[in-house]
Amino acid sequence: MRFSQRELRGLGIVTIGGQIQRLNNKLFLVKSQVTPYTSYRVEWANAKWKCDCPDYAKRGKPCKHIFAVNFLLDLPSIVLSNSKTLERACPYCGSEETVMKGLRYNKAGAVRLSLCKKCNRRFKDGLMSESKGVNLTLALIAFDLHFKAMSLRDIKNHLWQIYCIDKPVSTLHRWIVKLTGTMQEALSKFKPEVGDKWLADEIFLNVNGNMRYLWNIMDYETRIHIVSILTEGRGAEEALHVIKEAIRVAGKKPEKMITDGLKAYPKALNDLEDNHINHISNVGLTRQEDNNNRIERLHGTIRTWTRPQRGLKSRSQELIDLHNLYYNLIRPHMALHEKTPINTGKDGRWLSFLTDKKGLNQ
Repeated sequence: MRFSQRELRGLGIVTIGGQIQRLNNKLFLVKSQVTPYTSYRVEWANAKWKCDCPDYAKRGKPCKHIFAVNFLLDLPSIVLSNSKTLERACPYCGSEETVMKGLRYNKAGAVRLSLCKKCNRRFKDGLMSESKGVNLTLALIAFDLHFKAMSLRDIKNHLWQIYCIDKPVSTLHRWIVKLTGTMQEALSKFKPEVGDKWLADEIFLNVNGNMRYLWNIMDYETRIHIVSILTEGRGAEEALHVIKEAIRVAGKKPEKMITDGLKAYPKALNDLEDNHINHISNVGLTRQEDNNNRIERLHGTIRTWTRPQRGLKSRSQELIDLHNLYYNLIRPHMALHEKTPINTGKDGRWLSFLTDKKGLNQ
């Protein structure tokens, strides 16, 4: 794909820096590159970008100032699109034999167009463009910061400080909710391979203003977070449900399970069919062998994540499930030499998993 002279000049204006002033999401001032102390108004009006420079007045077509604004708006997408993990597949035939075929300029910035060599059809970049009100590039940034324990207001401020993009908190929340289901589908295909020694524990969690119990089971050796389940009660019935779900996810029973002194655990294990699990209970943090240190560290991670949100609200179990996947597949662990508990053969970025999802461009 070749850029026109005006597009190249617009790109040059962006790279110089200090040439564009954002007044709001629809209005920018771009300094003249010829006349000193002069700026031109670039405005989104009547479903297209307009400029009051002489070039636009004469031609009625995008000028270098409009291109500069579009490249500025597209900077987060430009960074992600240069990732080695990004491969564009045709949404119609699935072929990866695609080439860039120009840009389309809209309110959100430049939209990349691609051409499939196999079926000869054009399509827009489903990951990098605005789709159904969601700019997926910015949504990925907000999504990642959300799981790094930043509040929505802090994420809003980050986008403004770094990218000079102002989005309301409600929009950020909508983006995160929309991406949650997509990410869960993309990540859930990676199955854990766990050892024979498991840790189980539970913590209180604020959900919609009510205290709930969050049960967690993790593998001692690999530190894989096997399950994380919210319940209203804290009895043997809930404990049995959590243990059965952990066995289902792992595809096996452990030889040893380590818990605190909660009486629900032995009662649940007694009700478990064909139970040969060695249950070690009433352990603490200081015991040399068979302690709960690792799962308590997991609880610290979960509390750090939920504290800025002041608890969980809508779709709480779904977010908990996704945080489980984030812990296992995305978050590097110091004790594992900056690796993740589950080895996926990928680079540990949201994008590398998201682009594996078939039909992303549709």
